[in-house]
Amino acid sequence: MNMRFLYIVFVCFCTVYSNEVKKKCEEITVHNKPHRKHVLSMGLNRPYQLAFDKHHNKLFFSHNVGSDEEDAFEIVYIEKDEMIPKVLSSVKNGFAIAIDNKDGVIYYGGSDGIYKEHLKEKNATIHEVLKEHNVWDMFFKHTLYFITYPLQHLYKLKEKKAEHQKHIHEKIYQFVIDGNDDIFITNETGLFLIKNGTEDRIFYKGPKVFRAIEVNNKGIAYFCSKNGIYVPNKKDHTLDMIARVKHIFGLAFDTDDNIIYSDPHEIVKLLPEKCK
Repeated sequence: MNMRFLYIVFVCFCTVYSNEVKKKCEEITVHNKPHRKHVLSMGLNRPYQLAFDKHHNKLFFSHNVGSDEEDAFEIVYIEKDEMIPKVLSSVKNGFAIAIDNKDGVIYYGGSDGIYKEHLKEKNATIHEVLKEHNVWDMFFKHTLYFITYPLQHLYKLKEKKAEHQKHIHEKIYQFVIDGNDDIFITNETGLFLIKNGTEDRIFYKGPKVFRAIEVNNKGIAYFCSKNGIYVPNKKDHTLDMIARVKHIFGLAFDTDDNIIYSDPHEIVKLLPEKCK
């Protein structure tokens, strides 16, 4: 009798859990195809600066650990199938992250400089690379580029020194280089393209405020505005919305080029399948 009672309780629990999962399953259309939302982590406070380590399937990001009135950021990561973040305590006010997935090196930017870690090494330690720079954002392609705060000027890391990129003279918020070596920058007036080998700015029509821009594994730039995810149309210099998602804070791509994004409180991966 007791065993039968336990069995009934177990079946009821599974039924309730299954119904809850089905009820919570959400779909988002990406490139006109249904994608299922898979939550990677939740209960966070504004997770920014997503970066995916393709060697170990780790997702790095920064989030606010201060009060609502005063920001204080730290860099954390989640491993595959684990939702609870682990903290990198050695980076003061860690906010920016960039990964060289080819050589397996990750860079961390904080309020007092830039650090790096070799992801392929066992028991790797974090080493200081550059002092006395408050880092706002970072991007890696062949070398490390970073934006400082509060001036928000662009620099390139060269032989452990910061080389000011004078051809991008204005105050910028984000910077990426796509697969054609074209540069995209954002500033207070919107999004601009600087074609490879030129210094001319080409304005892109569409949203003007972006929280995250990133390049996928195929070299295509993606842009996150308040209301959706966009890709550039280089023929007429406009942005095409590929997914309607609100309040995105960060963006990354896994090994299979699945979109990973963060909203104010959770991190989600979009899988190319329908809810069942």
